[in-house]
Amino acid sequence: MGRAEVSMEYRRIYVKSPDSCTGCLLCEMVCSLTHEKTGVNPRMSRIRVDFYPEKGIITPKVCRLCTRPACVEACPENALSQDKKPGVILLHAERCTGCGACIEACPFDALFMHPETEKAIACDLCAGDPQCVRYCMNNTLLYLDAKGYKALKQKERISSSRK
Repeated sequence: MGRAEVSMEYRRIYVKSPDSCTGCLLCEMVCSLTHEKTGVNPRMSRIRVDFYPEKGIITPKVCRLCTRPACVEACPENALSQDKKPGVILLHAERCTGCGACIEACPFDALFMHPETEKAIACDLCAGDPQCVRYCMNNTLLYLDAKGYKALKQKERISSSRK
């Protein structure tokens, strides 16, 4: 299965800046609750927060909806594909053997193994209303298209240069 070219116009989750995350883990909790309905279990979340205390950085990791996803290409069972409009990675669970090739191939460490089903899980943007973004207390997570993100970063640069 070849890689599909996907439009860059779709919206995705961006991390505002690593220093804006407080490490509250609310994104992990709300994600697991939204998808699993069995209670809060961050190991079942499609977003993970990494802590790097030696660098003083806390940063969320979530699928970046690559235009040419290495995870899709790496799957030997063709269990992954990419929805062309929203760009989300789709899992065809009946084909997934849980080999982890997709997880290894992801350059952003943003695919995870479900601890119970032992199948890959990736962000599905909660059908266009990502709950991690909605409940992010510090607005670290942003749901924008590439143009909106670039405009925001440009505005921040201009604002910081005036200080």
